[in-house]
Amino acid sequence: MRNVRNLSKEASNLQDSLHTNYIGKKVMWFRNLSSTQEYARRWIDTNGILRSKGFVIISDSQRKGIGRNGNIWVSPRGGIWLSVILSSILHPSKCILFSYCASLAVSEAITGCTGLNLKLKWPNDILIEGKKVAGILVDASIDSNAIEDIIVGVGVNANVKPEWIETNLKDQTYPVTSLQEKLGFSCDTLELTRCILQSLDKHYMSMETENSNSIVDKWKERAEALISKSVQISHGAHIYNAKVTALDDDGSLMVMRDDNTLEKIVSSEYRIRVMD
Repeated sequence: MRNVRNLSKEASNLQDSLHTNYIGKKVMWFRNLSSTQEYARRWIDTNGILRSKGFVIISDSQRKGIGRNGNIWVSPRGGIWLSVILSSILHPSKCILFSYCASLAVSEAITGCTGLNLKLKWPNDILIEGKKVAGILVDASIDSNAIEDIIVGVGVNANVKPEWIETNLKDQTYPVTSLQEKLGFSCDTLELTRCILQSLDKHYMSMETENSNSIVDKWKERAEALISKSVQISHGAHIYNAKVTALDDDGSLMVMRDDNTLEKIVSSEYRIRVMD
């Protein structure tokens, strides 16, 4: 419990400064966790979603940060590592929209705080000049035809050394960078965290109460070109080539395989690599 007490003032200050409707009802800030995603899941299991929704878990560093497909997310001090607990009225088939919502929010916040130009990569990576600077992980619990809870994990390589991260990565699909490397100086991680949570709150509320399709449209405006691109698709040990034909309103990717079979990709567990 010492870590909680040591950072309770920081958590309280951030919580009080947030201009949000939903996210940040409670902020818990740790010096070091195994994983903010794991902590959020244990918190829900113990307290229930009704007493947990809107909660934010932040850690200065993670010992076992989790990336997509169970990969390690290297999380040293200097980065932004957090998870947000949400509920949703959306149908489970639209879970992937939370990746769009979160990556859109993070990219807006980074650009607003630093002026850097970013691109979004389907469905949840954030790039600067082709190098990964941030990523999103969405864990959903689904019961029958309803979403029980959503945990949105956010990782931003803010004031960290990319070479240190790359040295510790086992599964590196493309190079990484950091905000500090691109800016040439350290950024204000507290202000950036505040901006991320406020932007996420805005888009989350819009998605839940208005037209969720608008999230995809806004995401497209910041995304790297993908339609009509030849891609290599990986899902576990299965790898095949295809061409992207469309991005549906529900966030799924439509592709035409080499055998002219049309396929709808709805899971972020797939990996997409542009071939041309």
